Amino acid sequence: MAQTVTVILGLGGEVGDAIARRFHEEGHAVLAADTDQSRIDKARDSLPDKVALFHGDLQTRLGLRNCFAAAEESHPQVDRLVIVPRLPDSDTLVGLDVDKFQATVGHSVKAVTVAMTLFAERIAALEDEYAARAERMRQHGSITVILSQIAQLHEPAHFSQAVSQAAILAAVRAAALELAPHSIRVNAISAIRPRAETAENWQKSRVPAGRAALGDEIADAALFLSSPASAIITGETLVLDGGRQVLAGKVS
Repeated sequence: MAQTVTVILGLGGEVGDAIARRFHEEGHAVLAADTDQSRIDKARDSLPDKVALFHGDLQTRLGLRNCFAAAEESHPQVDRLVIVPRLPDSDTLVGLDVDKFQATVGHSVKAVTVAMTLFAERIAALEDEYAARAERMRQHGSITVILSQIAQLHEPAHFSQAVSQAAILAAVRAAALELAPHSIRVNAISAIRPRAETAENWQKSRVPAGRAALGDEIADAALFLSSPASAIITGETLVLDGGRQVLAGKVS
């Protein structure tokens, strides 16, 4: 059986590194990509040598084509796609720079949408081959998008983050319906990402578990949603928030 190939778009601090490492440990051929050269350099120091790294534009069709082509240099196709969208800077509705807001939200949603489109095109081109491979019958590919919990539970002073993450979540759900007939599953993970706990200590009083999700926990969830074990799951959002969304008020 051919090695499963996974592309990770966006390293997002420690989350992308943890996902790349976990998928590599599971035996996947992994390419991790980011637009920030400093993040690529950091990942090069922390990830196994066999994890391929790509630095380039991940918001345009050409840049994303180049990224997929880099993964396909040594492998016939990409099987799994994990997207970690960059989080916009904090801002408020009052005093909002509307032009910057429009660009931020537009670029975020466009980048995810174009990535899903190119991935689906590559899967469609291989449908005859997939039909002959029994182990792939349940899914031809999977897309998992890693979001902040702000996609569902908004916070003050994070207006652009809330809108862009919620818009991406809507794109994930719509794509799940569009791509299900092609045996491509699309899911999201909504997590209190690791940086939130250190940057915003007030989170601890609003999370029953008392902490953010660990990078390794997000990676394990992404691996599950990408695996044949979850072949019936699509259009879903797996929430890793330590019980926050069922809490009324604060932890006493």
